[in-house]
Order: sequence, then structure tokens, then C-alpha cells
Amino acid sequence: MRILLKGSTGYDVTQLQSTLKILGYNPGAIDGVFGEQTESAVIKFQQGNTLVVDGIVGVITWENLQKQISYFGVYIVQPGDTFYKIAQAHNIPLSDLLAINSGIDPYNLLIGRVIQLIGITNPKDGAALPHADVNITWTKVPYATGYRVVVTDLDNPLKYLADFQATVSADNLSYTYKPGVLTKRTHYMITVSADTPFDPTTGTGYTIPFGKVHITIGESIINPPVILMPLDNSTVSKANFVLQFTLPELVGNRDSTLILTSTESSFSKSFKVNALHPEIAEPLPATWFADVPAGTYEAVVVYVNSTLGITLKSKPIRFTLAE
Repeated sequence: MRILLKGSTGYDVTQLQSTLKILGYNPGAIDGVFGEQTESAVIKFQQGNTLVVDGIVGVITWENLQKQISYFGVYIVQPGDTFYKIAQAHNIPLSDLLAINSGIDPYNLLIGRVIQLIGITNPKDGAALPHADVNITWTKVPYATGYRVVVTDLDNPLKYLADFQATVSADNLSYTYKPGVLTKRTHYMITVSADTPFDPTTGTGYTIPFGKVHITIGESIINPPVILMPLDNSTVSKANFVLQFTLPELVGNRDSTLILTSTESSFSKSFKVNALHPEIAEPLPATWFADVPAGTYEAVVVYVNSTLGITLKSKPIRFTLAE
């Protein structure tokens, strides 16, 4: 980045102004023009961070600005950026980045625009969900000490009874509410926040909000998948592994995965088992099991409906895999 000072213009000034605004320093209009108000904001930032106070943004001032803005889970678009490049650079799945920035046109990414790097990835905002488990997932904050999930009943006039709160450890990125907590025909607002050990502006702990997601819980209870074959506690061969399972009849983009986990070692393997008629017994290719050691395994089928934002998991079965 070039040195910026009063009178500078361009997209990098727009980035500077966006950064200052996010950090709480008022640069005036974000217009790409380094004027008096932007200079005043730079001076206040330098004063508060024991930097040389000259109103000029050189390498050291810019590095300090970038370090602090990283704590807020945002990124300022630079020339040549695409959603894919941003996702790669910050180690975020592209689908997650698109989900938490759903209001931004990925084909019209404006330089200087603020992109959220953290947020709720499931369920989608405005989703209408069945009366079943509601699985809430979010992106990771590397420096988080824990997360807080709050689900607010928007139809409850008694606001002090409306919130369901949960604390989640820093190692987990999901939380599930059971149907007994969230009721039928009700509108809810979900918020997730990360607790961090450091606020760059005060030097104390800081809470980062992830934004809000609104959902509606419907009538029906959706049953999870059920594995019919292999039978529980049976023995099957690699050459004749027949899979049969039931799935909920839900419209949308759906995906099914068979997960085998050894009960004798750390070995685990996943198989995509999407099929037009998964309820029909389906012989799986023997080549799939070429690198799967013989032994005892626990199997589950995980069903994901990305359209509805639903994840369902079958009860595990145990079987012995033979050569």
C-alpha cells in the first residue's frame, strides 16, 4: 500500500476510511478522498495506539489498522479480489463465505466494500423449518474463548421468558435445539456471538456478534434416516456390502453420507450415497472398501437438505466387516 496523507485519493483511501469507521474512528464520508476528517480520524487512531502522530498512513500505521480490524471478523475488498480468493486467503469454505454475505453480489464485488468473515452458516435467514431438531452452525473465530447462542421467541409478548441461551466451548461450532425447546408455529430470531480475550480498542475482553437469522418452526416432525441394511450386529463382506436406508420426504437439494468408524482403531471413512431411491437395497462397489480394514465398525447415515437448512443423523448400527 502506498503512503496516504491529506489530499490522497483512490480506492486505497476508501479502504482506509472503511477500516477507520469499523474501528470506531469517524473518517467522514467513505468517498476515497483523504480530507480533514479522515486526517483527524488517523491522528486519533495514532494517538490511541502509541504511534507517531502525523496524520500520515505509512507501513506501520497501516499494519496496526489491519491487525486490529482482524479482530472484528471483517475484510475490506481490494483490487483483484473475488469471493474465492478471499475464502482461500482466510481458510473459510467458499459456501460459508457466500452464506454469511448473501446480500452481496459475488459478480459485482466493489473495491473498499466490507466483507463479513464470520457468521451463522445454518440455518439460512428466513428459513421455514419442520418441528424437529434445529442445528445451528457458524464459522470459526480463531481467537474465541467460547460462543454464546441465543434464540428469541418473537411471538412471546413476555420478553423475559422469550430467550433460550446456551454457551458453547471454543472447540465446537454448532449447537442443536430439540423440538421440546422450540415450539410449533413460532417465529424465532437466532443470534450467535464469540467471546474473545482481547478488544484492540480497550485492551479488555470483547464480544463479537455474528448477526441475526430469522426462522419459522412449522408443524411436522421430521424423522431422521434409519439404516435397514446392514443389520445391527451382523457380519458383511467387502464384496457384498448392501446398504439400505430410509430418508425423510423433503423437497430440496439433499445429500446423504455413510460414515464408517472403526471401534478398534482411529480409522474412519465417509461415502457419498446419494441415490434416486435410497430406500431400495443398494449394493455398494467393492472398490470402495479396498482401503477399509476388516474389523468391527459403527455406521451412521447423515442427511443434509441444504435448501431447508436441515441436518439429520441416523442412529448408529454396529457390524463386522469381513474380507
